[in-house]
Amino acid sequence: MPIKIRIWLGITWLFAPLIELLVKVWHSKSGADPSRYSERMGHTAAKRPIGVKLVWIHAASLGELGQCRALFARLSKLSNTRILITTFSDSGADWVAQEMPDAVHQFLPLDMPRAVSGFLDHWSPDSAIFVEGDLWPRLLLATNAREIPMTLINARPSSSRRKSPNLHQFVLSLFDAITCKSTAVRDDLIGIGLTAHSVHYFGDLRAEATALPVDNDIAKNLMSDIGARPVWIAASTHAADEAAVVTACHIIRKTQPDALLIWAPRHPRRATDIRRIATDLTVSQRSSSDPITAETAIYLADTLGELGTLFSCADIVFLGGSFGDEGGHNPFEPAQFGCKVLTGPRHRNHDEGFATLMQNGAAFTVNDGMALGAKVTSLLASPKPRNAQITPSIGAAQKTAKLIIATLKA
Repeated sequence: MPIKIRIWLGITWLFAPLIELLVKVWHSKSGADPSRYSERMGHTAAKRPIGVKLVWIHAASLGELGQCRALFARLSKLSNTRILITTFSDSGADWVAQEMPDAVHQFLPLDMPRAVSGFLDHWSPDSAIFVEGDLWPRLLLATNAREIPMTLINARPSSSRRKSPNLHQFVLSLFDAITCKSTAVRDDLIGIGLTAHSVHYFGDLRAEATALPVDNDIAKNLMSDIGARPVWIAASTHAADEAAVVTACHIIRKTQPDALLIWAPRHPRRATDIRRIATDLTVSQRSSSDPITAETAIYLADTLGELGTLFSCADIVFLGGSFGDEGGHNPFEPAQFGCKVLTGPRHRNHDEGFATLMQNGAAFTVNDGMALGAKVTSLLASPKPRNAQITPSIGAAQKTAKLIIATLKA
């Protein structure tokens, strides 16, 4: 066992009370239901479904969940099987409640002895699926020790694998099977010592995901409020993206003063901070039912589950998570609506997706807020028909589901 993992196991055992306290404070401040903090400690009032196979799927948050719609649909159809979904974020919990009401949701237990053993004792899953990453050493080791089959799906690129190949080889060798989002990732995993028969490439699940849902009534009302104004969207932004988006908004409005920005942050709780840095711009907030008026410069869509509706109302989308360390977001989601997609330079988690769209002139990289403003200004000044909608590839979800089904305990 690599020394770094031994150190982690020791620290999380020795300082467990302090870690629990810090996470409890964070859980409360994040807006999550305080009564559900016990789930992070491996305790729950929810009952394990009796007499059925339980497929446990861990997806850290919204991005990991959204790519699995087609996969979830296939697994949900299995007879005598229920799905347990864990997430780390409360936004992930909200998504599961809205999109998969028949699934059981729990917060992921902390990577400490009592929390991990309590979770596994109670739920005793028949198969464990991890989406892309968010891999915690003690949880993986304990799951493996109980001989619960484990699958990592849509494994993504990682610069740290090259820096610590032995560490990653040890962790990833705990999985019975791994699917990769690209052939480059597959080759990378084989290169650090994983066996070729356990590593698969079926295609990128994100490219196959079904189009985001659209509420046609809401879209119609939004389009009526927008009227003939030029409009662009900043979607799935994080803190590191916000200054660049505000800078771009100012640049765009110098030449097109009636331009409207629809701003949908990744986490709705960022709305307060966005308003704080956009004090010289008129902001209408969706969660407060503020109308879009002629003076509105930013329509702050601080809601969940409405990106598809918003994408149907504009031709230009900037995807956040690309100026900070998040690794960007899925470009196929807006591309499926025929939108031109802009991204910052840091989109390592979706390099191949952006490369594909850029070859077709459907996506562009900008290096800062000024470049973002200039590019959006250029696109708004020469409006063109929407891009052809991207047709998702077929096969990745089907093949991944088949692989998971094969791991289920007899």
